Amino acid sequence: MKKNVEEILRDVKRLLDESNEIVDQIGTLKSERAQLQPLCGSLRRRLIRCGKQNCRCRRGQLHGPYNYFVSSKCRGKWQYISNEELERVEQGVADWKKQRKIDADIQAFSARLKEIRQEIATLIPAD
Repeated sequence: MKKNVEEILRDVKRLLDESNEIVDQIGTLKSERAQLQPLCGSLRRRLIRCGKQNCRCRRGQLHGPYNYFVSSKCRGKWQYISNEELERVEQGVADWKKQRKIDADIQAFSARLKEIRQEIATLIPAD
């Protein structure tokens, strides 16, 4: 059964409204993303053994825990983080995780926009 013109227009309007909402959501996500200061990596706490011969760490009582940042790009390279820098680095790692989530959401919204365009193209008859 063919749809009449009013049904087609109603469907197109619904799809356009949905696409406008998605565009607004993408804009909001991009604004949020611009505010982030991500640090690509993770924060680790380690107990360490020093090099002194008669130190307690030789008997199993390790020093620390100390905070280290491990960049995702430089595997195996640990950077010491002082207690003063800890909060900034924690926020940076949290921002990186949030940025990855925002990027995934934007990608999903963009895929839905593509689907909407295809739906509209099937609803509008070719000349």
